[in-house]
Formats: sequence, structure tokens, C-alpha cells
Amino acid sequence: MPSLAESYCNITTDLQAVADVSVFDRKRVLPNNWVESGTSGLYYLHNAGFCSAIFMDGAEQTPVSDTPNAMGEWEYQSASDRLDMYIGGSSVADMNSRNWEESEDWATLKQKAVDESADEMRSYLNRPIYPIKNATYQGAAERNYDFILVRINAILAVANLALRTDPERAAEIRALAINDETGQGLLDKLRKREYALWNETTAKTENGIVQVVSQNSSSTGGISDIKMKGPVSTDYDEVRVVVSTAGTVSATYDSTPTAKFDVYVKNADGLKRNKVMSDVVITGAYQLFIYNSEILFGLGVYTLNDEFSVTFRSSEVAIGSIRSGQIYRT
Repeated sequence: MPSLAESYCNITTDLQAVADVSVFDRKRVLPNNWVESGTSGLYYLHNAGFCSAIFMDGAEQTPVSDTPNAMGEWEYQSASDRLDMYIGGSSVADMNSRNWEESEDWATLKQKAVDESADEMRSYLNRPIYPIKNATYQGAAERNYDFILVRINAILAVANLALRTDPERAAEIRALAINDETGQGLLDKLRKREYALWNETTAKTENGIVQVVSQNSSSTGGISDIKMKGPVSTDYDEVRVVVSTAGTVSATYDSTPTAKFDVYVKNADGLKRNKVMSDVVITGAYQLFIYNSEILFGLGVYTLNDEFSVTFRSSEVAIGSIRSGQIYRT
């Protein structure tokens, strides 16, 4: 049965962004102790140790499940710990002059390191991790998980790959994610909630997160700021703000703003269903909004049906380091 748990990074570019992972492929040099099998072209290497992938002079050979009988075919006999290798037209001297290496399949090995590191992250972090399936919330990286998770997963996976051949380098890389001395690795900081995941409540989410849903290419205006007048008065909502009348908002003396907007909030049937503000003139200054807040639109051109989203999320315990407080005047 497949696991419901996922890993967060890929096994190519994400790992390569941390280090040159190709040097950590865990290839093991095999002894040059080949002997003849008694069959032309077929050679034995006793006490080879478990073999998952075989390389001759750097070139990967072909595994088979029966007796090798074609160029480059091999089979590992686990009961006798023997590697059977077919190289037609060769000799014992020729076989022993070549560079023989064994390794686990590279893609399989990298995926295993990534998966195991993701499991370690979940155990260390000890709080829920949810995928970002909606592209609207994926950010510039357009990934299914917060990029901080992608980077941490890659760091731990590369450290895992390096551990057998270069323990010092592995420890150095691992410290970028988990640093036992300073506690300043990325996963350390995420655990201490110095980083917040996309679904978690922070001071930022309580103050409203603005996103452009759709905007005409000729439009130059937009929402510049949301200012709270007190604690946000909802647990969660994605507020729809849409331009209902096109126009221009400028700072020219005695000019009359013409652009207007509507506001939709949630109701019992879902999000963005209940119109609570209609045809409100965009003034270019802070003006009354919803959930105990004010909204500021920037100067510029607004086109009919330009649409913005303002997401509010609150909880009794916010996630994030408390560095300052704010007193609201009522």
C-alpha cells in the first residue's frame, strides 16, 4: 500500500542546488579477483558483496535474472555472494585490468534519501504539513509545498548521500538544516516558528494578505495597504474586491475620483458570496473596509472587473516570533 506521506523536493535540480551530488553516488570499488567460470565469456567474482548496479570503466552494465550470456550482462548470486559477469572475447587478465564499481541505482538512491529526509522533517517539526494544491497560493516557485520545506528536504537528503563517503562534508551540509550547536539551521528555525508555513496564522495573515486575482493590462492601480483598526473580527475569509466602475484615481487638485469597487465576504454557503459594500468610490486615501480594517488603493487607472483578494486568518495563538506589540486606539 503506498504511503500517504510525501517528500518535498525533487531528486535533480533541488539536490544540485545544495551541492554537486554526483560525487556522493556511493560507488564501491570491487576487487580485481575475477576467475573463469568454465563457460567462454562468463567470469565470476567471489565475495563481491551485495550488488545493485554494476559499472565497468564507468559504464553501467545490464542486470539479468538468469545466467548472463550477452555482452555486459550480469547477475548477483546472493546465496554464494558471487557476481557473474559476461564479457565476450575477454580474459581474466583483461577483466582484472578494468575498473569495476558497484552502486545502488542512482535515481533510486536519491529518491530514498529524499524520502527518508522528509520523514525526519515530519518527526522533528512535529506539526502538520499541508500541500499547496491551489496555484494561487504557490508563490513564485510554483511548488506544491512551501519553498522552505523544499530547501530543507534537499539539504538533509544531500547530507544523507554524503554521509558514507565524506562524513565531515555531510555534517557541514546537515548543519544548514539542523544545527545542534547554534540551533540556527533552517529546520531549527521552522520548528521554533521563526518561519511560518502557508496555512499558518501569523501577524501578516491577521492584517490581511492582498493578491491580484485578475487585472487588465492597461490598469495601473491596485490595493496598496490594509491597516487594522483593531483585532481582525473573523477567523478566516477570502474577501473579494472587484472594480465595479472603471476610472482614474489621481492626486490632482479638485479632481473627482470615478473608479468604484464592490466587496464580497463569506456567508453560510461559502466564500465571496455576500456583497457587503457596493459602488464605493476609490479615494486614494485610507477608507473604511471590513473586519475592523481600512483599505488603501494606489493612484492609477482601474479597469472594470479588475479583481483582488484579501485573505484574513486569525487564531488565539499566532505563529511567529513575538518581536513587538501593537495597541489599537478605539
